[in-house]
Order: sequence, then C-alpha cells, then structure tokens
Amino acid sequence: MGGLARRVSYIKAFKFRSNNEVPTLYVDSGNLFTDDKVSNGSLPSEVIAKNKWVVKGYGEFRHDAANLTYSDLPYAAELLKKEGYEARIKEHPFIKRLLSANIKPVSDTLNAPVPYLIREVNLRRGTPNKKLRVAIVGFTEERPQMTSQEPNALAGFTIEDPFEAARKILPEIKQNADFIVVLAYMDDLKVQRLASENPEIDSLIYGRHLGSMNEPTHFNRATLTSAYDQTKYLGELRVYLKGDGSVENLLNRYVPLDSDIPDDPQALTTVTTAHDEFTNEQSKAAKASIQPTSVLSSNNSPFAGGDKCAACHQEEHAVWQKTGHAHAMATLENKNQQFDNECVKCHVVGFGQGGFQSLTNTPQFANVQCESCHGPGKSHVANPQKGYGFMPTPNGCVQCHTQPNSPDFEFKSYWQKIKHGKREVAQAF
Repeated sequence: MGGLARRVSYIKAFKFRSNNEVPTLYVDSGNLFTDDKVSNGSLPSEVIAKNKWVVKGYGEFRHDAANLTYSDLPYAAELLKKEGYEARIKEHPFIKRLLSANIKPVSDTLNAPVPYLIREVNLRRGTPNKKLRVAIVGFTEERPQMTSQEPNALAGFTIEDPFEAARKILPEIKQNADFIVVLAYMDDLKVQRLASENPEIDSLIYGRHLGSMNEPTHFNRATLTSAYDQTKYLGELRVYLKGDGSVENLLNRYVPLDSDIPDDPQALTTVTTAHDEFTNEQSKAAKASIQPTSVLSSNNSPFAGGDKCAACHQEEHAVWQKTGHAHAMATLENKNQQFDNECVKCHVVGFGQGGFQSLTNTPQFANVQCESCHGPGKSHVANPQKGYGFMPTPNGCVQCHTQPNSPDFEFKSYWQKIKHGKREVAQAF
C-alpha cells in the first residue's frame, strides 16, 4: 500500500495534462503480497489483513494487471480457492487481473490464475479513432531455494518452466493482440533469454532485484525495462507509435513518489484505513507473543544493548542521546509503522540477527544504538579489547540511508550530527 496515494495522484495529473488523450495501463511486475508465515504454515492475521487491503486498493484504483510470483502464492491460494470464488470475485474483481502463464494448480480445489489479459485502448493522438489491442501476460521463475529433493510446488500450485510456457502461449496471444507486454519476475539473464527466444514480445517489464533503475535494453524486438522493488518510485514507460500503429520509440523513467507529489485524498483515506487495520492486527499478534522467556532470549542474544556500552563509553553515549538515532523507533510509532518489518530493521539493533524482536519482547534493542552500526558487542563487553566495532563509512551508513529512504543523506554533514569517538577514529570514518 506504500505510495499508493501518490501514485494515484500522479496518474490523475498525467491524464489531466494530456487532456485524457493518452491511454494508460497500470501494471505490477509481481511480489505484491507478503508471504510471511507462522510455524504451522498458515498466514498470520496481520499478514492476511495487509494482503486484503492490497487487493482492495489495487482494485479501487484501477490497476490493469499484476503478475503473480512464487512469493505471492501463499495468499493467492486463498483468493483462488474454488469454494466461495464467485463471491470473492464479486467483491474484488481485481482477483481476475492476477496473471500467470506458468503457475498451475495441482489441487482440484483451486482455480488457475488467468494467463493473460487483452486491453483495448483508444489512440487519439496521431492515429485518431484507432484501437490498439494490448496483451498483458505474466511469468515467474521458480523459487530460488528449489532443490532436486524439494518438490516444485507451493500452496497447492506448481511453477512450470517459464520459457517453455512462453513458447506455447505467446504465438497464440500474438494472433489476438497488436502489442504484447510481458510482466516477468526474473533476474536480468533470464529476462534477456525470454526476450531473445520470443520475437512476439514488444515490451518486457521485470522485477526480482533490489532497487534497480536500469536504462531500457533491447533484445530481439523487445524493450526490457526493470521495475523498482519498492513503492517509492513509479516506473513510467512511454510508448510512441507511428501512424500505422508500429512502435517508433519508447522512453522510460522512474518518478520519485516524494513530497512533491501530493496524496490523492480518496486513495489516502484507503491507505490510512488499511494501515490502521493491519497495524492493530500486528499489535495484537505482538502482545500475544509475549512470553516469560523473553528475558532468556535477551540473555542468548549476541547483542549487549546500549546501556552496557554506556558503562565504558559515557561520552559517546551522551552524544548519542541527543541524536535522531536515539529516537528512531519513535519516528515509526508516530507514523504507526512500528510493526512494519521493512521499516523496523533500520530503526533497531540486530533485527533478524538475534537482537530486536518486538517492542514487547525486546524493548532494550529498540532504536539505532551502538551495535546497530558497530555490530554485536556482548563478547566485547565480557572481554574488552581493541579491534572491535570498525564501521566502514559511508558504505555502512547507506545500508539504511538509501536514496529512497533518506534522499537528503550526505555523509559529511550527517556525520557532524552524530560525531563521537577519538579524533583519529572520526577521521577514519
């Protein structure tokens, strides 16, 4: 749901500027659901709540299609169950715009996702009153952790070879479409192969990488465009056609969804309501997970916590207390994001590494403390020696201070805000 209100606002502004003469298609290359599981293999309530709002939000604000991937299947299986399917479709028609040409059900209790859709768009510029049939088809690679001993199935579905599936279905699609857009969840080499082997493809939009903003490349007739992996940018691919409908040029850019783009009021209401609901679910889950052994988990952690560091490093601790790092969790709480793991990991100590678990279980590891940058320090506390805690900068800083998350980050000025330690050490930073 992140960025939805600004995406909707930008698209409305684009249509207004073009006098509604430029048709637009709104697509997602995949990995739109969260697939976090609890130990018994089912999706927790807070994850289900978040995914429900994704379906609702994508449907309300006219996403034309989204590609299903292996990571989407645990929740997609709930949507594609035959039992109650018609009622779900009636409530959320977007379910029928979840695409995959190579995901097939192995259980007769599940429906197959739609392999492709064809959208007919009206061209009002250059070729008045001409209609263009645009086909949108989806493919995903197999789960990377697949082994020969692990069956190629997940949540009641099997993932067929995408290259074989493409060879079978794309000629069929070509007979019914003027322009083919492929949504692919694959790495660079695989999408290059997909385009090279299938001359029917006109445009291929792909994901499964971290923060890629590569320039479009060309293989065979296809233009390959990468999708940014977070919702902080909107990928915009503009297709310019000749009078006969053939492609003359394609331009791609990534629109930052920052404060320069206002939130669409209607979409913002949806996002706010959704956020409140799944945050409440996350809060319930966190409280339910409180165990009397939470202190024991702290004892077993390789992290010591800032209070232990302060015993010897009092001056550094005093500096830290005056910085934003000391209140990093509060910034999430003010935005009601304290349960969003994608945000939490950069606002605490050792998330997913034996440190922070939740505000209820391990509050001593909340905020950006010494060990967030310098690494686990329990062994150093037990046996203080030189050599612990080297922090390569700015490389270490930009793990969290990424351009989308911290667009104003500039190491020299930011270091002055948190400067601590001996002069020669500070210079090494």
